[in-house]
Amino acid sequence: MSSMQVCVLLTEDTNPTSAARPRPLRILFHPQCMEKLGLVAGDLVQVSSQSACKSLGIIWPSRTVSAEHISVSQHILDTASLLEGSTATLSLVSVPAVHAAIINLVWLHTPEFHIDEALSIYVKEILLETEYVCSGQMVRFQYYGKERLCMVDQITPIDPIQINSDPHQIIPFRLVRSTRVRFEQAKSTVETRVGKVEYSTIGGLGEQISTVRSLVELTLCNPEHISCLGFRPPRGILLFGPPGTGKTLLARAVAYETSAHVITVNGSEIMSRFHGEAETRLHHIFQEANEKSPSIIFLDEIDALCPKRDEGATEVHQRIVAALLTLMDGINTYSSKTTQHHRLVVIGATNRPNAIDDALRRPGRFDHEIEIGIPSEIHRFEILQALLKKVPNSLNDMDLRTISANAHGYVGADLAAICREAGLKAIQRIEAESLNAGVVQTDDEMHLLDLQITLEDMRLGMSMVQPSAMREVTLEVPKVKWTDIGGQEDVKQRLREAVEWPLKHPEAFLKFNISPPKGILLYGPPGCSKTLMAKALATEAGLNFLAVKGPELFSKWVGESEKAVQEIFRKARAASPSIIFFDEIDALAVRRGGDDASVADRVLSQLLNELDGIEPLINVTIVAATNRPDILDTALLRPGRIDSILYVSPPDADSREQIFRIQTNRMACSDDVDLKKLAELTEGLSGAETMAVCQEAALHAMEEDLHALCVFQRHFIDAIKRITPRITPRMLEFYDNFRQRCGLRSV
Repeated sequence: MSSMQVCVLLTEDTNPTSAARPRPLRILFHPQCMEKLGLVAGDLVQVSSQSACKSLGIIWPSRTVSAEHISVSQHILDTASLLEGSTATLSLVSVPAVHAAIINLVWLHTPEFHIDEALSIYVKEILLETEYVCSGQMVRFQYYGKERLCMVDQITPIDPIQINSDPHQIIPFRLVRSTRVRFEQAKSTVETRVGKVEYSTIGGLGEQISTVRSLVELTLCNPEHISCLGFRPPRGILLFGPPGTGKTLLARAVAYETSAHVITVNGSEIMSRFHGEAETRLHHIFQEANEKSPSIIFLDEIDALCPKRDEGATEVHQRIVAALLTLMDGINTYSSKTTQHHRLVVIGATNRPNAIDDALRRPGRFDHEIEIGIPSEIHRFEILQALLKKVPNSLNDMDLRTISANAHGYVGADLAAICREAGLKAIQRIEAESLNAGVVQTDDEMHLLDLQITLEDMRLGMSMVQPSAMREVTLEVPKVKWTDIGGQEDVKQRLREAVEWPLKHPEAFLKFNISPPKGILLYGPPGCSKTLMAKALATEAGLNFLAVKGPELFSKWVGESEKAVQEIFRKARAASPSIIFFDEIDALAVRRGGDDASVADRVLSQLLNELDGIEPLINVTIVAATNRPDILDTALLRPGRIDSILYVSPPDADSREQIFRIQTNRMACSDDVDLKKLAELTEGLSGAETMAVCQEAALHAMEEDLHALCVFQRHFIDAIKRITPRITPRMLEFYDNFRQRCGLRSV
């Protein structure tokens, strides 16, 4: 085996309390895959990631992993800078192991305890258990009840002559009893390794990249250009947007492209139980950045580090915010002796910008705020192009445009997950084709040449990945199509016009300068397919579907109900184009008029503000259903909020015949079943009651004979006699009076 690419999974520890020796370097392979590649248990391999980070690994057989994957420990993931599910390159290590004389470890988190000889002995025993050590290797261990993290910075061999000078070949070291372990003071409290992330590898963020690039390069490379005008270069950039849109990736690309010294700060690494320790760590970070300028300090998830001080922040958080404010103000000063400006930029990233302390969001600290939003269809196409640039595939631009057009609400991380799932499906497809053909491929490189991701692989991958913004509220909506609903053709057409037309024919709306309807109300007797139509609308239009249940919005705490409504609309905007379906909306939007403001009144007010407030509702359609339209608040029913009010009437004879035809197509029925006759006999029944007739007829046939082959006409006749119509003439008169009173026309 020269080298091969594999998909990496994290090894699950099935018995974490076991006293067995840990094997952090073991790479679990399926035995058949080992045999095909000519590997044997105990082979030492090099694991490389796309970021050029390397780790050592020992091949070990296991039938718990599939032939398409390898399973590795968290130790290897850390050292090689790999993520679970990513692709790694394996190659055999040809150089022999070298005995180590001295191993220098660097703390990645500043320890709050004294380092003594006992710790060196303890860590040496851990490294002896690891079997092999290499430069850049991460070392995790528990000490003082907390997980510690170090990195092997430098290894001095006992015999320097044995060292191979090949820079691409990792050198394995073994510890002996005479090996000494030393600790060096932390260079920073953070990870400073940055993978190779170029601007060209990021798709869909062209405008944001241009803005960030100009700001960062102005500060790091040419600060004197703006200083000669008497102004200070920008020092802070805040990237905000939903999770998975590329904020951290953009910051890494900026760091790589500018060749600046990068310090990545995570909130959990700054915190300390000792008074003043967190502020000291921040001070050391800024001090290191100044000494090694040009530098970038990247504060990931800054909302966890600097929450608003007036909203219940702890004393530690308040001190950290104060320290960060002072340090960021200090960036703008420069030494009078050297008259050289500090070439330093602070980049923050968050998906909750309103949770950050307001003092940080003023000019002079975070001068610029750049939104990394949900990608549009064009941006999704660019992201897919970037993701698949170096991946073997048979997709053309038209295929990518088709996928991007159907990926409503998907962010960059979701699209990357789709590509990864598609790759796994492609591997499974090739393996299945080889087995079916009876071909055993021993040449791994020839095997990989046949591997290409197809459009069908992408579609299968897309079916397995939900949009990030929808994962908390996504419902398994039954795949209901318009053809599954009998009759109501006029209502179906109006729903298509309101939802499907703006997506498929936006140029027509722009030409006439009109906006698509924001809201649609379906009202009518119970059981007349109102909810079913909303499901069919979501399925046929391919939109994200959020179903709202009234009781879930109400809370006994003041303000929580309104916040729940606001959160629903926020998720719908993030996953647009989308549909919010309010079933039985009369439970939420009852007419106001009481003396005291109730929870329902506040919920209704919030709902009205979301529908027609200051913040526009773009590509979000409200569909509501009720059988009590008379009690709805009139403010909700005006144009601009609920634009279309559609009466869903009980099915007529033709509609009932269609319902019978749809249902009987899925049943074993006798030739004597007369659908037209059944439609005539079910006058006055709703759609749900008509479906109940079919179910009752099947049960009646089973009562006669459990082994019956089909349902006869007589079974349907008996079932009709058992069903009592629940739609009365008085009820129909009520809906007719409501329509006339409100000046509505029936469709």
